Amino acid sequence: MRISSLVFILFFCSTLALHGQSDTTAQGSLAVEIDSNTAQNLRLYQEFSKKFPYINGYRIQVFNGKKDDCLAKRGEFLKLYPDIPVYLLYEVPEYRIQVGDYRQRLEAEGFLQQLKEVFPGSFVVKTSISYPKLKGS
Repeated sequence: MRISSLVFILFFCSTLALHGQSDTTAQGSLAVEIDSNTAQNLRLYQEFSKKFPYINGYRIQVFNGKKDDCLAKRGEFLKLYPDIPVYLLYEVPEYRIQVGDYRQRLEAEGFLQQLKEVFPGSFVVKTSISYPKLKGS
């Protein structure tokens, strides 16, 4: 009696397990809910960044000089690092090429070490930078 009930329970459990693993090709939908505090913080971030488009940060100054020379250096930089933003600035009497938008000086210093071989006169400058882009926006 005990053995037959044990066999019955094992058989019943194994059929449930097999049924639970059945392959269905039906497609469903997934609804993602965002917490109201998170949604509010996202809206505040977007509104704030429209009112104040810049924050304190760091860039790397790659070159300064005449406009034609700066444009040539800008082209060289963009060939090597096409994904990094490049800024052409004019401050009397010369132009400057600054690259990157770094919130921390340590980030800028890390990239500066890579640039030193190709652009040996580069250095980190404290400046106003654009807000980092939100992924998916």
